[in-house]
Amino acid sequence: MSGDTDTKLDNAWKAALRGDREAFQRTVRPYLGELLGTARHEVRYRVALGHFAADDPTPEELVGEVLVQAWRERQSPQRSLPLRAWLLALLYRVAHKLSRRAARLRRARIESLEAPAPPEPIYDDDEEFWEWYQPDEMLRREDVIEARTLTPEEEAGVDEELTRALDPRAREVFLLCELHRVPLTQVAVALGLPLEEAAHLFEEARRDLGLGGDKNLI
Repeated sequence: MSGDTDTKLDNAWKAALRGDREAFQRTVRPYLGELLGTARHEVRYRVALGHFAADDPTPEELVGEVLVQAWRERQSPQRSLPLRAWLLALLYRVAHKLSRRAARLRRARIESLEAPAPPEPIYDDDEEFWEWYQPDEMLRREDVIEARTLTPEEEAGVDEELTRALDPRAREVFLLCELHRVPLTQVAVALGLPLEEAAHLFEEARRDLGLGGDKNLI
């Protein structure tokens, strides 16, 4: 980005911190295409694992949840990270939280076979309820700026390999470092990991994928 663009985005983010939703939308808009491509990959991965049902959530819905969470956490200490790295890591965190919520619902249905399925999700606390209930903040397809991504055939092949080979947390570290080119130091902060652990997971993922474990992205 040019210097003028950087200054405008920086000013927009400062306005977002003061509660300006339009400024927030302007700030995250350059990253929506990459977020949507990543969400497509993540949804397929979690459908393959049985964490998500087909089209529940859709990639657009997952990105919408990420933006809602980003708005809520815009003043968190992790926002010292570059916005792109923070948003990508947040997508994986939100997908994990939705997977856990879906698993709780499945367990509740199994434990209550004679009772009707719960009409609404089960929540740990009020904060989790309000993270789910966002009727006016759904991401629309027309809000997304498309970015260049792998072909569906290429992405499907990557999904299958990663689903079979990698530990879930090692997979997140690998994708952020290798696919999105986020420095390992930033990945560690974004995922809440000690740098040494993040480095170990990255090396482990590369070995499991037959890429070797000695690449340094710090």
